[in-house]
Amino acid sequence: MKEKTSKGTYANRIAIGFPPDRREWKKAPAAFGRHSLQIAGHPVMEDWERDYMKLLASIAGSKCGTVLEVGFGMGISARFIQGYEIEEHLIIEANHAVFRRLTSFARKATQKVTPLLGFWEDITKSIPDESISSILFDTYPLAPGELHRNHFAFFKEAYRLLRKGGVFTYYSDEADWFSSKHLRALRRAGFRDIQGEICAVSPPAECQYWQEKTLLAPIIFKSR
Repeated sequence: MKEKTSKGTYANRIAIGFPPDRREWKKAPAAFGRHSLQIAGHPVMEDWERDYMKLLASIAGSKCGTVLEVGFGMGISARFIQGYEIEEHLIIEANHAVFRRLTSFARKATQKVTPLLGFWEDITKSIPDESISSILFDTYPLAPGELHRNHFAFFKEAYRLLRKGGVFTYYSDEADWFSSKHLRALRRAGFRDIQGEICAVSPPAECQYWQEKTLLAPIIFKSR
């Protein structure tokens, strides 16, 4: 399939800007609206993503073991994951205000939820090798170098954490297939079984971070 990237989305995200310091992001105010989440004025998530989050959750929930979710946001995917028979749901969230929502979610959850406060770079190092059945990764880019590739830095860690046969999915920032750079990053991390499913989406015209009508849902297995 051809590669497709939204240049308009890229320009918009550059125009939005980035937080000056990752530590500030932790304590930045979070505004939960009826249809969106903003942190320090940044459009972190909107509810037009619901069908896409449902698809990602179905991939992450398919292994029925320990699920690691990186980024809680509005909790859309977390709620869908809770509909699966899983052993434990680990959820990492860096922003303090969003984390408070996460702890409330954990208290009411039907499946065991373990909230973890901080950035994944600090948290996952304490998680043992090959102890996770599935991973769903969805974080916000906090620097220009992370734009449309903030998930790339996590690929090697995902490979370490996943059990053999485990599955990895994430917000791809791809409309219809993996770019060549994207595929190279996955393969460098050790992944060989790389699949995906295209999800139809309907972002509003004023959405600042996505303007395409489809989003690729990665289905990445650790085959060895």
